[in-house]
Amino acid sequence: MRVCFFLLSTKLGCCLLSLSFLSLYSFADEDSKQSSILDLPALQATLIGRQAQVVHLMRSKQFDKAESLLRLMKRNFPKSPATHYNLACLLAMKGRKDDAFETLQEAIALGFRNLEHLRRDPDLDKLRTDKRFSEVLKSAAKPFKGSVWPKFPKPTPCVPKEGQVVLSERNLGYDSKVGMFLGLLARPSIEDDVPITKGQGKLGQLLREWYEEGTAAGNMGDFYDNHDGDHSNMNFAAFPQLTRLEYDETLRKRNLHNGLQLSFLFSGVVLGNSSTAITSGQNWRSQPRFALTQPNGANRLSLQYLRNHVYFYPEHRDHDVGRNGKGGGHGDVFPANVPYFVVSQGSSGSDRPFMNAFAAMLAALRPETKKTLVRSSLLAPTLQQVFRRSNRMLAREKDYFEGKAHPTVFDASQLDSEKMVRLAHELRPESLPPLARFRVVEEDLPTQGLDFFDFRSHQRLFDTPCASARVFKSTSSVLHFTLDAGSSIDLSGKPLTFRWVVLRGDQERILVEKQDENGTIVRLSIPWHERFPVETGSQLESNRVDVGLFVGNGDHWSAPAFFSVYFPDNQKRVYDKHDRVLSVDYTLGNYVDPLIETPRDWIDKYRYDANGSLLGWDRTIRSDKGSESHKFDSSGRLLVKTDENSSTVGRVSVRYMPARDSRNKVILKQVQANN
Repeated sequence: MRVCFFLLSTKLGCCLLSLSFLSLYSFADEDSKQSSILDLPALQATLIGRQAQVVHLMRSKQFDKAESLLRLMKRNFPKSPATHYNLACLLAMKGRKDDAFETLQEAIALGFRNLEHLRRDPDLDKLRTDKRFSEVLKSAAKPFKGSVWPKFPKPTPCVPKEGQVVLSERNLGYDSKVGMFLGLLARPSIEDDVPITKGQGKLGQLLREWYEEGTAAGNMGDFYDNHDGDHSNMNFAAFPQLTRLEYDETLRKRNLHNGLQLSFLFSGVVLGNSSTAITSGQNWRSQPRFALTQPNGANRLSLQYLRNHVYFYPEHRDHDVGRNGKGGGHGDVFPANVPYFVVSQGSSGSDRPFMNAFAAMLAALRPETKKTLVRSSLLAPTLQQVFRRSNRMLAREKDYFEGKAHPTVFDASQLDSEKMVRLAHELRPESLPPLARFRVVEEDLPTQGLDFFDFRSHQRLFDTPCASARVFKSTSSVLHFTLDAGSSIDLSGKPLTFRWVVLRGDQERILVEKQDENGTIVRLSIPWHERFPVETGSQLESNRVDVGLFVGNGDHWSAPAFFSVYFPDNQKRVYDKHDRVLSVDYTLGNYVDPLIETPRDWIDKYRYDANGSLLGWDRTIRSDKGSESHKFDSSGRLLVKTDENSSTVGRVSVRYMPARDSRNKVILKQVQANN
């Protein structure tokens, strides 16, 4: 059964890059139990959870239990077209045609309008030969005149007053596809007597001169979102044209004003920050690492990036010299590099200099340039490009294509704000940096239980338009990836040049091979890496490789897009001269992000025949009680005696599941499957 996950909408398709806020708000009935749009994320999570239960029951052939659960959902959500549709699919599969048609018509009456899905859904195959199915299609083809559940009032723009706007649920919509609120912000009225900046020395003098001559756009229409309860505010008094974004009491009670900002997309240019971190527990981390390691987190970051939002966060404990806390830190523990935000070296307050510099850069853009960038949703990528070109660690133009220009975390001492505003001011609408994008079109996929061991079923961390990341889980010595940058764009339609650069990692061992003349498509060969310095001579170490994509249009190079591979630091590998794995010791105990890799307490030693073919491996599992020895065959099955008194050996499949050890730490355990 292919259960439909229409959940909170049916046919509401809307492009996020040219978002129409008014098209996403036809939701639930007035008699719905749902009283606030702020409850929609919890409702969506509930429905997804129950749908997952239905899928599990169907796959295990527990059809009656699946029907009971769907009928319970139908009682709890009587106006949900998706729930009715999914029940109709189940009834059709069970051969109960009359009940299926009745429930399907109910779904259509409630607003189900995905006509193409109706035509192709294999769950409805048993209904298609019935003449009633053509009537279903006719009904679904008619425009729906009601409101699809759940429905809330049409949002109203949040109007600026006295330099700030106060956001409330009245100004919000919700996009169930990405799980984010959509905040409608009205542009403030233009007041001639509001200066572009106050103070700021030479930088401020430049901005005022340009503004007086009409060549600087200023910050009118730009919003500042402090997302840490005013703990670390930017110097917004120096930029009087900025509009501060505040949250009303209803939103504050739900803590939507504080911490990592992945809850909102706004209808305006936004600079924001949260100088906070998760400081305790085994999942301690900075807010940007939290974003990169939670489901859908990187995708939401990319949406903000391509909707004219730039947020700033400190690296608090995630990017400091040392290992396992010895020497002061843990090294660079970020699992990926992305262009979607700016991470500052340090803790609370370290983000302020960057916010001030970006506000000045925004103000310095020419009015026609800024207008073009905002309309095309390329403002944030362009700001990132100018920022990265301007830092003091770049002595030459070619330094822009080296790792030092694109670290995971930036040091405020390297900021050159005056250079940033000058470069921004030089940009013209007809000559802007292009946007670098790519997708992974082919990759080596390790086999769970054979060449990688985890309860997670894959090595993918995330895929987004301008950044993708993998965790090196395979026991292979090298992984191969094919990347296609053909979706990169230039606003003026100029021909593009593609430049792929190893920004972090062993440049002698990492291969980047062009698959076409222009380098639009490349094949990466990335070998296993032990921990290494982020740059030659640096005391800061990393377990991550970064390959950067830069796209040029003849006038400018783009901000980078990143492909990252993270190598768990809790294992030691040995390969022979033929790149065959000889052993993997998983017991090192070094810090690894527990949301990415689960520690395990065994050592594997591999066996080969005279021709070099894999025979299997021997596993030694260590615990407080001693050691256990296990043998595996070449297919990953455990060799066991069929009888204690017999020499006959059987083979059983093994699953890998998280469990707590005697010290109450979560580790990975091997569990014999029920064959």
